[in-house]
Amino acid sequence: MARVRLVRPGARDLCLIAQHLRQADRQELAAVHGWDIDLLGCLQTAVSASEESFVALAGDEPIAVFGVAPVSLLGGLGCPWMLGTDTLDRHGRAIVTLSREHVARWGDRYACLFNYVDARNLRSIAWLRHTGFVVWPAAPHGLHGEPFHRFERCT
Repeated sequence: MARVRLVRPGARDLCLIAQHLRQADRQELAAVHGWDIDLLGCLQTAVSASEESFVALAGDEPIAVFGVAPVSLLGGLGCPWMLGTDTLDRHGRAIVTLSREHVARWGDRYACLFNYVDARNLRSIAWLRHTGFVVWPAAPHGLHGEPFHRFERCT
């Protein structure tokens, strides 16, 4: 199995991730933004809005992109996010190990990290729990009120 490492996001990496985005992440984005969403544009926007972001590479293959965007610097709120390809699921343990360090560091900068995850996105929910987030019961969210869990990690 290829070693997983983190690099700064590049245009090629984002394009490949958008082309091969796992179905659960596509469903999640569609539930919030609609099925006609431009996946590449969404990834580019997430990266540009983020204070810090990374692409996870397995060998030379981009398998995920994640980061944290400031919601309110005065209120100390940050919005962590991650989107990946099907290959990401084969490297879950490595992703948890690599991302745990960054999530902990983000927790030093932000009093509270929070976002929402589609209740159907079981792999992402597992990643969130393994990296120290509390995952709350699902409630209606997004365009059509699909069930989403709020997740947070507050100090």
